[in-house]
Amino acid sequence: MNLGRTQQRIRWLTLALLVGSGLLLTILDSTGALVGVLGFVRDPLSAITAWTAESADTAGDIIAGPRNLAAAREEIAALRATVDEQARTIEELSEAQGEAQVLRELFNQAAETPEYRRVIADVIGQDTNPALESILIDKGIEDGVRTGMPVEAARGLIGQVYRATNNAAQVALLTETASAIPVRLGTTRATGMLRGAGRGALPTIDWIDLQHVVEVGELVMTSGLGGKFPEDLIIGRVVAVERNEAELFQRAVVQPAVDFRTLETVFVVTDFETVNTEIFSEEP
Repeated sequence: MNLGRTQQRIRWLTLALLVGSGLLLTILDSTGALVGVLGFVRDPLSAITAWTAESADTAGDIIAGPRNLAAAREEIAALRATVDEQARTIEELSEAQGEAQVLRELFNQAAETPEYRRVIADVIGQDTNPALESILIDKGIEDGVRTGMPVEAARGLIGQVYRATNNAAQVALLTETASAIPVRLGTTRATGMLRGAGRGALPTIDWIDLQHVVEVGELVMTSGLGGKFPEDLIIGRVVAVERNEAELFQRAVVQPAVDFRTLETVFVVTDFETVNTEIFSEEP
């Protein structure tokens, strides 16, 4: 009696195992894990070896992570240094291009008036004396620079040499109050005397005859009268006209063509032809 019950239990247990195995195989097949299980059943040693190798790779990646991060940071630092160096190179090339452009304009201007002798000079300082608007240049008596010589830039007249030493010179700007330059207007051909108005103010042309209708925008150039400056050196343009019919003369305000704050290279005109008027000062 007991033997029969035991056999029946074994049958039910076997049936349950078969049904469970079938369900497990169905689930594994639907999830795609059946291939791995069959591989493990066929060759358990290879499966264990593969799992061990994968775990070892994962552990190796974890260990190598900090090393890779340090290498990446070093590479980023090297790239930043390269970018900074290239940026400095670009700035140097840009500055060199600007200097070349200034020199090109200066020499083009010199080519237009080959009859003038010039000495090229670098601006080495701005005068801090509030009583005198001037700049300092690196050419002096040893280079042929003398007091009174005109000084120009690529865009036009700057002023004239105020005093000179062996290797440097001080140039009084045309905006200086003591400056007086004979000028001529480009359109009306009217003449007058350009006088500086001091620091922060624009120079003006005095003694313009009322018969001339001076217009804003007219070009202002040196007239060459008096022999201290060659003629036709550009000074600037008229920006305002002060005209009063009750007076004998009118006045014009001039915007200089040169920005005196950004000067780097200039020309000192050491020799130019002037009209000889000494014969008219002699008594008959």
